[in-house]
Amino acid sequence: MTYRIVALFLFSLMLLVAGCSMFQTDTQKQSLTIPSAYNSLPDTFSEGENGLSLRSDQEAYKLPLEELAVIIANTGSNSITLGEQRMLEKFREGVWYKVPYRDEFAFTDIGLGLGAEEKLEQKIPLEYLDYRLTPGTYRIVKTFYINEGAEEIVLAAEFEIKE
Repeated sequence: MTYRIVALFLFSLMLLVAGCSMFQTDTQKQSLTIPSAYNSLPDTFSEGENGLSLRSDQEAYKLPLEELAVIIANTGSNSITLGEQRMLEKFREGVWYKVPYRDEFAFTDIGLGLGAEEKLEQKIPLEYLDYRLTPGTYRIVKTFYINEGAEEIVLAAEFEIKE
């Protein structure tokens, strides 16, 4: 009789542990480990008929942060191409680090065009970040293509997050 009770207890305990491990926790990372591929990046580009600028919609944000956007301006007379992807990075101890997105998130892989003198605003999907935003210096990194896609330009828009 005691053997059956112990066996039933152990079986119930195994089911409980297995069931609990199936639920994914909603915790965000509190440390950054992947350094950026870029050091210092400009926020503007100008060469011949091509011109670009990138800036965040505010110079400083206050926590808790509900929305963050980047404003892209084609300041040249040629069209530019860009994608949906935008990377958020944080500056810490002299190094830029990538702020990760959750594994289940991906940007749509489409090409967008921006005509001469046009502007575009892209929001940063904060709800998909796998990092709890803390005060500090951040930047949004964005890649553009000019000269009919023959040349790649990378710009960054810096901003502060404060408590």
